[in-house]
Amino acid sequence: MRNELLPPYLRKCRYIAALAVAPDGSVLDCSDALRDMLKKGGELADQPGLLEKIGREASLGTDIGILLQDSEGSPISMDFQLEALDGENRILLAPVRTTHEETLAKLSSLNQEMGNLALELTRKNRELEEANAVITRLMNTDPLTGVSNRRHFEEIAEKAMAFSRRQSLPLSLIMADLDHFKEFNDRCGHAMGDEILAAFARMLFRSCRFEDTVARYGGEEFLALLPGTPLVPARAIAERLRENTEKLSIAGLDEGIRASFGVTEFLADETLEEFVARADQALYRAKSRGRNRVEG
Repeated sequence: MRNELLPPYLRKCRYIAALAVAPDGSVLDCSDALRDMLKKGGELADQPGLLEKIGREASLGTDIGILLQDSEGSPISMDFQLEALDGENRILLAPVRTTHEETLAKLSSLNQEMGNLALELTRKNRELEEANAVITRLMNTDPLTGVSNRRHFEEIAEKAMAFSRRQSLPLSLIMADLDHFKEFNDRCGHAMGDEILAAFARMLFRSCRFEDTVARYGGEEFLALLPGTPLVPARAIAERLRENTEKLSIAGLDEGIRASFGVTEFLADETLEEFVARADQALYRAKSRGRNRVEG
């Protein structure tokens, strides 16, 4: 009966034949590799003379030739080394000898296993990259409108402002606000209000260039950051956005929507808060002068 005296790492290793031997020379336990050599299930024969071969005073590393037999009685000769003492018991180890064909088969199996692991690792890395891309998109996107959120806008704007300072290039900002949006919400309900916001955001995004950044700044306020664009062209862009707003058609809404726009150009010595505040002031002028207009 197997006593499970060997450590698990020795018992499971396929390349080491390990024995746990009692003081009387009987074999108490063996590794799986050795059990396989004995044709699975074949019990190891007791070795009455084994104790004398090992010797009570044998030092670690001592070579010991041992004759074993498989379940059919066939002899198996192996050269073990005394590697450890467990109380009065001895633990003996020997490398598992294989034929050239067996070695090639094992190498082929290992190569196949390594190839499969490499493929699995590549797949896992791809899944991780895709998951990270989704997480990043969710972190940077306003969930209702699909454009950038305020946090992402501020990150992009800070970089754009630094680049504008270094290269002495123009940078403009448009702030847009839907006119009488609260009245739409009160009359038509919040679901229609959400659809209006989403439609307005899609129009802003499609009407701007690839290098521009459109973001929902809060509520019904949106920002469009225009790199390389001075004030006059930026005002023309804002006017086009205003006209496109008038053309918006939203299912279930009989009336059109309108928006006001404030435009400003970046000053090299100002902060992002000051930059946005000046666009907000221009938007306030557009609101106070009748709405549905552009001020800058």
